[in-house]
Amino acid sequence: MATVSQVRLLADVATLRITDYNLVELQADIDGIVRPNSDPSDIRNDLRKVAEKELHETPESLADNLKKLRVLVQAEKFLNARTDDIFLSAFLRGRKHNVEKALECVRQYYEFKCKYPDYYSYCVPSESGEVYDMCHFASIPGEDRLCRKICALIPGKMDLDKSPLDESFRMGTTIFEMMLEDPNLQVVGTVVIIDLIDLTIYKQARLVSPSLAWHLTNIIQDKIPLRVKAIHVVNQPFYFNAIYAVFRPFLKKKLRKRIFLHGKDFESLHKHIDPANLPVEWGGQRPAFNNRATKTYVRMNEHKFKEWKQYGYKSEITEKHKTNGIINGH
Repeated sequence: MATVSQVRLLADVATLRITDYNLVELQADIDGIVRPNSDPSDIRNDLRKVAEKELHETPESLADNLKKLRVLVQAEKFLNARTDDIFLSAFLRGRKHNVEKALECVRQYYEFKCKYPDYYSYCVPSESGEVYDMCHFASIPGEDRLCRKICALIPGKMDLDKSPLDESFRMGTTIFEMMLEDPNLQVVGTVVIIDLIDLTIYKQARLVSPSLAWHLTNIIQDKIPLRVKAIHVVNQPFYFNAIYAVFRPFLKKKLRKRIFLHGKDFESLHKHIDPANLPVEWGGQRPAFNNRATKTYVRMNEHKFKEWKQYGYKSEITEKHKTNGIINGH
């Protein structure tokens, strides 16, 4: 079943309480955050050279490596994994077509889902509307100056009394997995804007912990093959160094080099992202940051997440091995 990208029913919008939002604009915003395609070879012409240069990918090598990876995944004794092309291509591209590393990433992806269901099970609007209503994480329509997709996190908007932290984490990984349905995004990757406005010391103390830092850095660097190419931090408070100190031990050198601190200097941010693709909060020309497109898109594709729940490590070994860190039989 194909992933849905078109707003077809007013009911979809009414359910999300955004009936006042222009449907044409909403559809344009959805198209601006993700272009799902079951064929991973169907990428924009201008990205084919990027795929060849950065990922060592040609149409021939993509087809060949998809076959190799599928055989290896299907040979995993205790693993029932997705083996469709667009899913496997994300892991191949995330590991620059090293088939063995892509296989290991598939294992780790399902291993984390098995070991930490409170963080890595799916979170959809129909079941967890309160976490989406906080509007603190979403994809943003448009691209940065290097054609990479954009998402943003505003932790100051989180209310842990209404929705626990693990629910926000599950929402984030659900959105990340949604983004991987776009073959163009698989090739170019994404950039993240983290706006620390209104993040009080009290909120920081409740949100930032070594456990959260470990999970967040693991998911970005190893467990989901989403190529994070830059992290832009804006409006950071004077105690930002204390926050960064919690995350730094878990960050690989490559990702540390991709962190840019802008403070309130939005002209600095604009060197990386054209103001035409930014909300007004960050000196941009778009409407204020919102998650309408992201929430609507996830809502329209909840059937896919329900289908994907069936995949994972088989139940007969899950309880026995989920705590020892090696559940794939290797």
